[in-house]
Amino acid sequence: MTILRNMPQHLILAHAPWLLGGGLIVCMIACAAAGLALIAGGETAGLLTVLVGAGVPLCIFALAVKRDQVIFDSIAGTVTVQRRTLLGYRSATYPLTNVRRAEVETFSDTARATLTFHDTTSPYPLVEAYVSGNGAQQATDAINDWLRNWRRSV
Repeated sequence: MTILRNMPQHLILAHAPWLLGGGLIVCMIACAAAGLALIAGGETAGLLTVLVGAGVPLCIFALAVKRDQVIFDSIAGTVTVQRRTLLGYRSATYPLTNVRRAEVETFSDTARATLTFHDTTSPYPLVEAYVSGNGAQQATDAINDWLRNWRRSV
C-alpha cells in the first residue's frame, strides 16, 4: 500500500495494481487490433480473435484489478476500507476506538497488512491480495504510528 496522506486528522493509504491493469489493457488492444486486421483481410477467424483475445483479458481485468483505499479519520473517529472493481464497490467502516493495531500477515514470500480489533471482529485485510516487497510492513508501521499519535491526542 502507498501512503497518500499522513496528517494528524487523516491517514490515507491506497493500493492499485497499475502494472497488472496496464498489461491487461495492452493485451486487449493488441488482440482487438490483430482480430480487426484479420477481419479487414477477409478472415472470419478475426472475429474469434477479437472475442477471445480481448474478452479473456477484459474478464480478468474486471475480476482481478481492485483499487483498495483505507481512510483513518480522527475527526469522524472512523476507519473506512473501500474496494472498487470494474464491477462494483464495497466499503466497511469501523470505529477507531475498536481498532487495536495493524499487523503484517505473511504467506510464503508475500504479505499484506491487516487490522486487528479489540472485540471479536476477525482481522480485516486491507488488500485482498498478498504482495511482495516491503509495502505491507511500511503500511503497518504508518498505521500503528498514526494510531499511537491519535490515542495520545484523545
